[in-house]
Amino acid sequence: MSNLQEQKGISSFDGAILKKEEIGDTSGEVYHIAFSGTSNYLVHTGISMVSILESNPKRAFHFHVFINGIEPEDKEKMEIVAHRWNCRITLYYVDDSFFREMLHRDGIAAFFYRFLVPPLLGEEQIQRVLYLDGDIMCQNSLDELMNVDLGGNIAACVEDTSPAYAEMRRKKVGTKAYFNSGMMLIDINNWNEVAVSFKAADMAVQRKASGKPLASHDQDILNILLDGRFLMMPKKYNYIYNIDMKGFFQKQEPLVYDQSAVLVHFAGIVKPWRSWVQDLPGVEKYHSFAQTSPWKDVPLVGFRRHKDIHQAARHARRMGKYGKMVQMYGKYLSDKFVRHE
Repeated sequence: MSNLQEQKGISSFDGAILKKEEIGDTSGEVYHIAFSGTSNYLVHTGISMVSILESNPKRAFHFHVFINGIEPEDKEKMEIVAHRWNCRITLYYVDDSFFREMLHRDGIAAFFYRFLVPPLLGEEQIQRVLYLDGDIMCQNSLDELMNVDLGGNIAACVEDTSPAYAEMRRKKVGTKAYFNSGMMLIDINNWNEVAVSFKAADMAVQRKASGKPLASHDQDILNILLDGRFLMMPKKYNYIYNIDMKGFFQKQEPLVYDQSAVLVHFAGIVKPWRSWVQDLPGVEKYHSFAQTSPWKDVPLVGFRRHKDIHQAARHARRMGKYGKMVQMYGKYLSDKFVRHE
């Protein structure tokens, strides 16, 4: 009996995938990249894919995209990507109800889709996959990362956010180190040999049932399960570029954009597709990939919440645009007054 069969609790992901669909094709040695997300996030996943293809023109890629649905226009754009850049895309349609027992209060199952990646790709005899969040941009060659010697480890990851934050989270969960799960280079055989995905799913279900807080969705769980069994990689492979702005009287760390970084992660609430941050250098780079992609005509996202106006005012202050800052603060206060009348 295999390790997978011996597990108690969730011992199979059968039924989690409703169907698979193949788009395009490629030949020879390929790099396998996996993404996951909801259907409305596909525009960002698509731009991330294009950034990889544009930054690695001599490499062949097979993208594995785990989604809960796709709009016809996004399907057409995925087909354009596959044929324009000669890559292969496999769409895995996920049944969100499979994850019902592990959901946070936000009710978003997509945070747990990455549990499906190694078991399903292992069935296809794939040895190694790079998992990426859809808010990551590739701007340099992936060769060094994709060919790194894992030394028998299950995965290669990067420390989360900052040394201080990672240390705080490490102490919280009781591990030797703490990584950001938005980028994981996974040795699929080693991952599946110890049934990481099944243990992670069971832990998520148990924590939900116990009422204990499950911070960072899957990230705490994966840090616990991979403790001492992952290779810590340099920051350039998951360079956190958080463009959120703190309050006026809070200490704001300087925002530094590293052009030598391989993978730039727009971790945070404010993303590069928001309208008021287009003058940041990292966002300008992201926008250049967006304009190269089939999603170039998708409009930027403006103010959806009252707090977005506040973020725009803070951003204007960061950029020294004080007239704009006053205008945004005025709009924020005016809208806040109207909302409370």
